[in-house]
This record gives sequence, structure tokens and C-alpha cells, in this order.
Amino acid sequence: MSILRRILGETRAVGGTWITDNQPIVSSAGVSINSHTALSIGAYYAAVKLYADTVASLPWDTYIRIDGTRRPYRPSPSWLTMPQPNNPNFTGFDLKHRMVSSLLIDGNLFVLFIKGRNGDIVEMRVLDPQKVTIKSVDGAPIYTVTGDDNVGVELTSDAILHIPLFATGSALRAPSPVEQHRTTLGLASATQLYSAKFYEQGAAPSAVIKIPGELTQDQADSLRNSFSRRHEGIEKMHKIAVLTGGADFQQMSMKISDMQLVETLHWGVESIARLMGVPLHLLQYPGGNSSYNSVEIVSIEWLRLGLGPLVTRLEAGLQRLVPGADQTFIKFTLDGLLRPTTKERYDAYAIALNNGILSLNEIRRLEDRADVPGGDEHYKALNIGVVGQEPQA
Repeated sequence: MSILRRILGETRAVGGTWITDNQPIVSSAGVSINSHTALSIGAYYAAVKLYADTVASLPWDTYIRIDGTRRPYRPSPSWLTMPQPNNPNFTGFDLKHRMVSSLLIDGNLFVLFIKGRNGDIVEMRVLDPQKVTIKSVDGAPIYTVTGDDNVGVELTSDAILHIPLFATGSALRAPSPVEQHRTTLGLASATQLYSAKFYEQGAAPSAVIKIPGELTQDQADSLRNSFSRRHEGIEKMHKIAVLTGGADFQQMSMKISDMQLVETLHWGVESIARLMGVPLHLLQYPGGNSSYNSVEIVSIEWLRLGLGPLVTRLEAGLQRLVPGADQTFIKFTLDGLLRPTTKERYDAYAIALNNGILSLNEIRRLEDRADVPGGDEHYKALNIGVVGQEPQA
């Protein structure tokens, strides 16, 4: 475990956050964008959390294919479900969640894995991608991981698993989505901050008094400070201002709709949804879809074109960590997401049972129910036969 201690430090909390205070990049919208500020944007945070929560909640297991039949591979690796040995609170759910978060925010996933004497993985950590650099030596990648003491440790692919989100050409490291789309994210962040400042510092009473004549600087400062104390902020912004000394009453009004802030906020949500490949209704966007049928279809499309490729990328990357990887493989189970209701799930079971795809006991096992006598038989419909042959009596 000396490598783990050198990288993470002796006293560092196991499973600590991987996001660092990386240097912010000023976007064209005038606000600084990095992993922290990007996550402060509601739509972007919701999109990343949606992917991470969904993937982390999916069952995953190792399988082996024997004579064309997929069967569970046992014993399965302990890191699939068991907590990390040095931290019982760091579960398989946390491992999957951190994997997806790192991949979507930085564009790169770096996993440090330590093997025991028997070759089994005994420790896994999702590394801070900002602390990992890559170089090529004789065509092989060398990873330099900077620890808490700012000392770099060079590791090979024998200890580091690297999964890029969007690799191009011969580049070893994928670009960060936050950096690549800092203009889109910056505009959404600027709009969000501007709207907050509008309410925080807005001094828009329902009426004001116009002072005739000239005022000294002290009088103007006193009047401005007094006015701000009484009317600045959302709780005081509609109080009527009353002044003396021959003042003239003047009505004032300003609507936030006149500034098109709402439309700009909506544009930010739509842009982030397009960037992340998430349907608008899953980000709680009002009016994202008009009917239940369209919502259902779009959700299925997200599973096929958004979540599905991400899961496949993780499966392909994690493949080499599975024992006997030349014959075994790892797989996430998406069936539960495709059949979310009891009726749809049972209808699918009925089709599989009536066509001999699954036996009764196989279906019951999927529902965590005990086997029944005679439930291992497979059935076929009697009104279906081979073309050209007479049905059997």
C-alpha cells in the first residue's frame, strides 16, 4: 500500500473528493469557469447528477460465456459490491458515482488499483484528474500522479485505468467538457448571477419622490443611503418612499420580463441539455414535452443514445480489471430502467414465457422469488410450427 500512501497521503480521508481548486478560465461571458463554478449552474449540476445517480444505481456483475450461454462468473470481484477495505463507507455505489462524475466533468477517468499477491484487486480509488498527467514513453502511457505533498509518482497502466470521454486522434488525454464549452456554461452562469444580483440589489419601489433643486454631496449620500436601507432587497423593494421638502411624487416600475432574463435562463437550460444529451423534462424544464407519449419516447431515446453509450464506455474500460478478462466480461443491467412499471415488466415476462425465452423459475429469480416445482420447463405456442409441416396431433 506504499503507492497509495504516497499518492493520497498518510492522513488524507479515504474516498475524499476528487474535484480540486483548478485554475478558473474566464469565459467570453465575463465569468470564471472551472469544475466548481460549472457545478454551481443548476442545469449542469442536475445533468451530471442524473447520469451519476442513474449509473451508480444500476446493478453490475461479471459474466462468462460458455457454449454461447451467458452465466454469472463466480467469485465476482470484491470491488463490485464490497466497501473499500480502509473505508467501510466507500461502497460500490460511491465508486460508480465518482467514475461517472469524473468522466463527465473532466472528460477523463483515472482509477488507481492495487493488486494483492494472488493478482486480485484489493484497493481501488478514483483519482483527481487534475493531479494526473500523461506522457508516452516508447508508445506506452506513463501517468504521473501528484500527491498531497506535491511530489509526483510515475505509474504505468499496470496500476492506472484511464477511460477518456471523447478522445480524438492520437491524443492521450481527452479534452475537458467544461473547458471546451466554457462559453455556453459561462453565459448560463452569468445569467444566473445577474438574476440573483437583480433581486439582491434591486431598489425598485412602487413610488419615489423627486427632489427639486441641487443637493450637496453629503445630502445626496445621506438620501441614497437612507433610500437603500428602506428599499433595497427583495423584502423591501415595493415599499413606498416618502420624502419631505417640496419633493415631487413620481411613479416607477420595472419588470424582470422587460429584461428577458427568464428567456435567457431558459436558453441556458436548453443549451446545457443539448450539451449533455439529456431530455429537457428530466431537468425539470417547464414545457419540455407536451404529452406522456412524447415523454416516454424521449426517455427511451435517452437510455439508448445518452446513458447507453456511457455505460458501454465504462464496461469496455473496466473489462481489463475483470479476472480472466479473455473469457469473462463485466456488464451493467439496464433492463430495470427500460421496464419501470410493474405492468410493463410483467407483460415482458409473459411474452418471454409464452415463447420459450425464459422459464417460470428464471422469471421468478429476476423478481427475487423462490423457485417452484416444475418451473424450469420452457414453453412454446401450439399454434406456431415449421412452414410446410403438418401440425402434430
